[in-house]
Amino acid sequence: MVGSRKLVMVGALLMLAVVPGCASTCTATPEKLAALKRGMSSAEATSVMGCAGSPVGPRTDAPGEVSTIEWTGPGTVFTATDLDFQGDQLLYYVTRAKGGL
Repeated sequence: MVGSRKLVMVGALLMLAVVPGCASTCTATPEKLAALKRGMSSAEATSVMGCAGSPVGPRTDAPGEVSTIEWTGPGTVFTATDLDFQGDQLLYYVTRAKGGL
């Protein structure tokens, strides 16, 4: 009985991880990524993405310094999109697997 409960729990968690984040607007989607433009301010990019995201390391707007903000997606919770800013201007974004997957 306990083994089947664990199996059901694992299955439910896997389904949540595989189903795109429909309930959350704070995820990267192909449409949002297509709307990003090099040179956008972080405020403009945040508006496109629908939320502030999570800073990766210290945030800086100093000229020449690069800061990164991360969003989950697109697709599953196992992917992430990083937006890199230099002096508050979007340089580029990268979508990658999370956790070495």
